[in-house]
Amino acid sequence: MKVYLKRLLLGLFLVALVATVDISPNVSSNDDKQTPKPSTSDCSFMNNPGIIPDPTVHIHELSNLTSDVAARVSYSSTTTNLTRQNYVDNYIFDKMAKDGVKPAPLSSDEEFIRRVTLDLTGRIPSATDVKNFLTDKSTDKRSRYIDSLIGSPAFVDRWTMWFGDHLKNYTFSEVTQPRFPYGRDSYNKVIREAIQNNTPYNKFVTALIATTGRSFTKGEVNFLAGALPSMRAPVQDTLDNAAVNAATLFLGLETLDCLLCHDGAGHLDALNLWATKTKRAEAQRMSAFFARANIRLNLRSDLSKGMAHVYETEVTEVPAGDYRLNTTDGNRPPREPINGATYLTPAYILTGETPKSGESYLTALARMLTKDRQFARATVNYLWAHFFGLGIVDPPTNFDPARLDPKATLPEGWSVQPSHPELLEALADDFIASGYDLRHIMKVITKSTTYQLSSRYDGEWKEEYTPYFARKLARRLDAEEIHDAILIATGVPVTYTLVNSVPETKVNYAMQLPDTAEPIRTPVAASSNPLTPEAIMGRNFLDTFQRGNRSNIPRRRVPSINQSLTLMNNPFISSRLSADRDGSTLQKLLNAYTNNTEFVNELFLAVLSRKPSSSELEQALAILAKDRKSGAEDLLWVLLNKIDFIYNY
Repeated sequence: MKVYLKRLLLGLFLVALVATVDISPNVSSNDDKQTPKPSTSDCSFMNNPGIIPDPTVHIHELSNLTSDVAARVSYSSTTTNLTRQNYVDNYIFDKMAKDGVKPAPLSSDEEFIRRVTLDLTGRIPSATDVKNFLTDKSTDKRSRYIDSLIGSPAFVDRWTMWFGDHLKNYTFSEVTQPRFPYGRDSYNKVIREAIQNNTPYNKFVTALIATTGRSFTKGEVNFLAGALPSMRAPVQDTLDNAAVNAATLFLGLETLDCLLCHDGAGHLDALNLWATKTKRAEAQRMSAFFARANIRLNLRSDLSKGMAHVYETEVTEVPAGDYRLNTTDGNRPPREPINGATYLTPAYILTGETPKSGESYLTALARMLTKDRQFARATVNYLWAHFFGLGIVDPPTNFDPARLDPKATLPEGWSVQPSHPELLEALADDFIASGYDLRHIMKVITKSTTYQLSSRYDGEWKEEYTPYFARKLARRLDAEEIHDAILIATGVPVTYTLVNSVPETKVNYAMQLPDTAEPIRTPVAASSNPLTPEAIMGRNFLDTFQRGNRSNIPRRRVPSINQSLTLMNNPFISSRLSADRDGSTLQKLLNAYTNNTEFVNELFLAVLSRKPSSSELEQALAILAKDRKSGAEDLLWVLLNKIDFIYNY
């Protein structure tokens, strides 16, 4: 307690804590009996508009957060001389110039190396990497450093985790059938191999949609496995879930979920112009692409081994079948015949295109979806949102196809949706021309001057500058990023044995975990290794930072008192502060640098990827003056609690 109180007092003048930051058939509208009159009782969005994030609220929060973080961070000198690097900068800076918005200065080398390393690998750079980068005087060092990160093992870890989130790869779910560890690991392996091999994204998505087989041995099957409801339901609920997943994840059209309950008119008038002109039957014809996919569960008694029943998902294609309008139960309003028609055949939601004669429905959908320009738009926009914290279309899941063209004449009250429509189209063009190369788009974005602007802003910042991308927008690190940053900064590693993986797998970073439930408390698969106290401690730490469950609980970056207390006093932190720990950062630096100024400089580089300001150096030296070893432990604790350790700025 005495040590804790001492460190808490030290934190009052050095630490900015996380918790202080604010931040088909010819359907007649007159005869369509499926759609009741609009009411909040049958419309989730009307009942709770907050289920689809308001972009104005997001902009407000990002603006305030960034200003708050920037006010508490120590910046090195930067330059206001901005050189355009590629077409991204042309669109961004031309618009700022046209509208009289001043951009932030260029980020310092310290800002840049930490930012881009986190964004591309999910880890902070080593002190050695920072020092080498700072001493490199070549003009192309930023571009070369980006090239060195993309494709690295850490890059593969980070983007396997990112796509695991995006594609909702979980072991268990409250709303759909579990994949079990075997399916989850199979899906994770396919994602990892695609990232490692830089598989063209259109081919990867095609393999997910147009596939058959068993989920434990063929990872791609797990995409369709994620459509099975958790409870008994009509088969149409499964078809609808599959369509919603495809439309949301690959086209950014989350509103399909609404349209599968009712027409858009009268329900989505305040949200999406395209949706207001789209009927339920059109959405159901999108679901009809999955009507010939037989998705079923098979009991695997050979894997249960005395525990809960384990089921494997199997997908086969049957030669006939369409979307039947004959339900009165399940998760959607009754599906009733339309103008006497009791079946709906497939038609692509954005074009009305239908399968070719004799073509598999799944193959047809994969072909139409991946050649659709909206597929390219949605993908580059998802990537843009990762790197900037804000999509060109935001939220990235709520594209409005009727409001993408800046030359279109829109009804009163509606405006063009993208902040930079021409840039969005240019990125989509580039993505298509590159052969759907994800790495290529990442390089284009991170090598732009726009991405490399500082979060520091000279002059008066206005909230309305946010969608201009006029400065770097700060974000709190994800749970896994914080966890792994602590491992790297302290030099004290961790090993988690995944007792739910077969064969058992060991990982050394949270970014290598196959889902956000690991390390899991209760083993599901047979294992000779019990869950260790280290794994329990790591899981509890990760869960504090709101990593979600990839199903119905999303990731969140909202700061809390509990997070601050965890950083100050959690065993995951305190167990890594001892200067006597063999191989630790503190032990190595204390032995290598007898000069306290040199020691402080090196510790700052290891933890914050920068050197201390003159004020920070003075205070740090005062801490070391009384007792060098205990003072070093206290200083490390302080740095791990600083705002610029927890935030990417």
